[in-house]
Amino acid sequence: MDYQPYNDGGYQPLVVKPFWIKILFLLAGSLLFVILGFWLLKISGEVTTDLAILLRTLGIACTVLFGLAAIVYLIMLLRRSPLMVVDAQGIDDQSSAIPGGRLMWEDISDIRLIRYYGQLNICIFLVDPQAYLSRQRGLKRWLMAINLRLAGTPVNITGQSMQLPLERIYEEMELRRRLWAGLR
Repeated sequence: MDYQPYNDGGYQPLVVKPFWIKILFLLAGSLLFVILGFWLLKISGEVTTDLAILLRTLGIACTVLFGLAAIVYLIMLLRRSPLMVVDAQGIDDQSSAIPGGRLMWEDISDIRLIRYYGQLNICIFLVDPQAYLSRQRGLKRWLMAINLRLAGTPVNITGQSMQLPLERIYEEMELRRRLWAGLR
């Protein structure tokens, strides 16, 4: 995938599309765990020991957590827009349940490819992460604050639903960031 320069010397945007088959499998897996959760809730009513509490807790956890995941994957399937666009002005991330949104190059201090708990992530470090967090609302703000405490940045990108490998996306981000800074 080679990108041709525009007349002004910049490169055309990198548009990262969803990997539909993978998202379908993730949705199916989530729905299976929702069914498992309902089944655990059903059989917890048939047991009269302390096992009932464990089964009920696991049933609720499976149903809620994987139900939310299924909703996210369903939205990703229904939305036909790209998961990410990297262009001359910055990054537009819509790749997860808590997407980074539009991030301008001047607001980004560093981009790193980091393996965190066995999963490869692109971590986007911001000049002022607290100001960025203050613009977020509700559950998204709370989850991004957790990301900030765990990874040092509120914006982490995983490649589980993207057509391109995360390493390639990282290289393209760095190329466009260097172009923006005039460091070809």
